[in-house]
Amino acid sequence: MKMAPVEGGLAIAPGTSVALKPGGLHLMFLDLKEGLKAGDTVSGSLTFERAGTVPVTFTVAPIGAQAPASEAGGHQHH
Repeated sequence: MKMAPVEGGLAIAPGTSVALKPGGLHLMFLDLKEGLKAGDTVSGSLTFERAGTVPVTFTVAPIGAQAPASEAGGHQHH
């Protein structure tokens, strides 16, 4: 498997969702100043074509962790 950035951003068609997960599409943090450990939180932002920049907080989970129950069953509409 080869890691490569998604050029031009990740397209998400209206009314659909995209799952970000290990082994598939996922976020990769580069140039971290220190290691992350389970339970840490990382602040960031996602930028959308129409919604603009949305602040998010990521919670670090151990490798192999399952998604929280509220996220595992699908997607949420906001």
